[in-house]
Order: sequence, then structure tokens, then C-alpha cells
Amino acid sequence: MHSSFPFDRETRNPRPGTPGGTPVDLPEQRAVARRLYELGVSRLVLSILGRSGPMIARVSATTVFCLLAIAGSANAAGKTRTRNVAIVLYDHVELLDFAGPGEVFAAAARAGATGDEPAFRVYTVGRSKSPLISEGFVKIVPEFSIEDAPKPDLVVFPGGGVQSIVGDPALMAWARSAVDSSEIAFSVCNGAFVLGSLGVLDGKTVTTHFGAMSRLRSSFPKVTVQEGRRFVDNGKIVTTAGVSAGIDGALHVVARLLGRAAADETARYMEYRWAPEPYLAQSYASSK
Repeated sequence: MHSSFPFDRETRNPRPGTPGGTPVDLPEQRAVARRLYELGVSRLVLSILGRSGPMIARVSATTVFCLLAIAGSANAAGKTRTRNVAIVLYDHVELLDFAGPGEVFAAAARAGATGDEPAFRVYTVGRSKSPLISEGFVKIVPEFSIEDAPKPDLVVFPGGGVQSIVGDPALMAWARSAVDSSEIAFSVCNGAFVLGSLGVLDGKTVTTHFGAMSRLRSSFPKVTVQEGRRFVDNGKIVTTAGVSAGIDGALHVVARLLGRAAADETARYMEYRWAPEPYLAQSYASSK
């Protein structure tokens, strides 16, 4: 990336209470702006935003989704690059937590493909390649270990017995590297505890399984845990509620990256009734 990227310099924090929607915090704005810049959004526009703290503070989450969708659509007009999607597996992982998003991204790889170039390459990563047990009855074998896994663009942390990750220093070191370098880090259910343990949820609004909300709040007091949401998007960090909610969150990510049409086609293939929230549906519309 060019060294004069507009948001690389220090910019003062936005004032609290600034009007114009729910503000996205400054580090997330830098990440969003960098992503827009990579997709070809004008350097002049980003430079103007970079010089104005109050203007930055008025960039709402909805605006961010809309800009990302527009930029993603513009990028799709050229050759779609294949994004690596790593799904992290461990003993006692919740079956639908990883299979749901995995199915979405695998189906969207075809729906969003450009010629023979798939939109996503989905693979699983474990501490090793030894077989694991999900739900006490399904044996699964990771395709890669943390030693040889390709670098992910999207990394998915399903829920289940997450202490298997959090209590493993080597796996957490890999998770830290994967999250730091990824475009999107995505958690399902109590997979949010992995992201919380990495410190990347601090100052953000997130969600998790309804049965884990109190524990997530007490474990990470700097995190706002929101009830009644299927997923919450913070730009780089996307968290979902429990089990089947991972499908909704993954379809949202597909719509954000590839456009609403690709997400609709994916949901239709899966025969899944997907009903995105109205404010998000409006932002996706521009990327059809």
C-alpha cells in the first residue's frame, strides 16, 4: 500500500455524541477506508475524510455497509479475486456453527464466481490434522493444521467448547495472526469468546448465543453485548448469535462483499428463508 494512504496518520478521536447515526470507531474507520481505497475509491474523497475528525464521526455503520457494497460491486465488475475462508475446528465444536457458514461461503463461491474463478475458497483449520469430534457423534478431519494453513482473508470461529482454543497458546497465536491479517473475522455463538480473548471486541457492540450473553459481559466489560440480534457487523469484526444465526451472518457478509444478488442466489440454493434487516437491505440494493 502507498505510504501516503490518507488514514495512516494520527487523527483525533471523534467527539462523543456527534450526530449522524451510530459512529464507527476510528480504528475501524481506518480499516474501512483502507478497504475502500484498495477497491478504487477516490484518494481525494478519502483525504477529505481523513482531514476532518467531525466528518469521520458522522459516518454511520449503515453508510459504511453501503460504501463497502458499492465498492465491492465495482470491484466485481473486473475480475473477482478468490478470498480464502478459514473455518477453525476444535474438539466439541458446534456442528451447525461451522457447517452453516461453510455451506454459505461454499455456495456463494459459485454464485459470485467470475468465469472459472470462484469467489471463495473454503477450508478447515485445526490445531493439527487429527480427527475431532463434533456434537459427540460426528468425526471431522481438518484439511489444514495451523502449521500449513493458507493465509485467510476471512476467518470463522464457530462456537462450542471454545476453551479448546482459548486454552491453547499455539492455537491462540495462530488466531491472533489470522485475525490481524484478515479482511473479516467472524464468530458464531460463543466463538465470540475467542475474539474477546484476543482483545479485538473491546469498545464494540457484539452479540452471541442468548445463553452466553451474561458470561460474555462479565468476562469482557469493555464490550457491549446486544440482545435480539442475529448478527452485529463492526466492519472487520462480525459476530452472530447462536447456531443457525451463523447462516444469516454469513449471507450478510456475502451481500456485503459480492452484492445482494449473490447472497439471494446463495440463500435460494440453500432453500433458506433469509430476511435481512430493512436498513441493511437498503444498503445492499446498490450492489445488485
